[in-house]
Amino acid sequence: MVSVAAQWSGMFAQHIDGDGVQSFSRLDPNGYLPPVTDNLANRARMAAGIRAAWRSNGGTLTLEGHGAADCAPYDVLINGERTHRLPAVGIHRHEVVLDGLAENSLVQLWLPHFGDFTIGQATLDGEFVTSAGEDGPRWITYGSSITHCQQADGPTQTWPAVVARENGWRLTNLGLAGECQLDPIAADTIAQTPADLISLCVGINSYNAAVFSERSYGPALQGFITTIRRAHPGVPVVVISPVLSLPREQKVNEVGWTLVDYRRATASVVAAMQAKGDTALHLIDGSTVLTEQEALDRLPDTLHPDTAGYAIMAQRLAPRLAAALTHG
Repeated sequence: MVSVAAQWSGMFAQHIDGDGVQSFSRLDPNGYLPPVTDNLANRARMAAGIRAAWRSNGGTLTLEGHGAADCAPYDVLINGERTHRLPAVGIHRHEVVLDGLAENSLVQLWLPHFGDFTIGQATLDGEFVTSAGEDGPRWITYGSSITHCQQADGPTQTWPAVVARENGWRLTNLGLAGECQLDPIAADTIAQTPADLISLCVGINSYNAAVFSERSYGPALQGFITTIRRAHPGVPVVVISPVLSLPREQKVNEVGWTLVDYRRATASVVAAMQAKGDTALHLIDGSTVLTEQEALDRLPDTLHPDTAGYAIMAQRLAPRLAAALTHG
């Protein structure tokens, strides 16, 4: 009998305390500026997109962890098909018996994508078990709650997870609910992380929190992209402007801008940088990702898609992101 512990993908840093309890950070933990980034740090500790994989012909998957009351579940997949969805709220332990697997089957565990969460044990025990690495292009996607996808029913149903699985990409999900504010720590983390494709879904948190004005939003976005570009010359960078949020399209926020204004400013920054020679920089107009009717039907709170809405986003974005990766 062999026992193999999880080897995690999709994170920047891992911390293991004296009791063996593991926590994660999706951003470089050396780059915070407390106390103003405390909520950002909280979001980055959530395990969106973090996963492990094994090759096995069967055995027992054992999970021990602790999740907050709003914690999303675990997903377990066998050869790409979800077979188990397990609760992660409170102190918990799961023993999942995986019988009758074909030789060298791929067993994947996706951690809860939302909620405060730590894990004490994640092992697969069996007669033949090895840790499985990942192949395929490395994709980093940065964004707001619409990339973090709190409302998705499970971690493999976020739109980044769906796109990554469909396209065979290695995902790093830097969706940070409420905290997509072009922070230097986020740009620096992306700069330090190997990537073959980078996407940035920006603007909605800046609108909601009225963080940037007409004077400051464009330069902040330009600086964010420039930091990434210096570290990743030639890597395709796709900027996605805000998806539709019908009540906010023409509603003026505290700095006098509508969501349409942030979308136009995002497009203007990309156009200006393209004009200076960045041929690997691309724009996706977020207003084309969902139709107005889909925004009415699939955004229950007028802002966040439901699981079906995230599936539509994945369907629309997957080929456009793949085209950027293919053509540079």
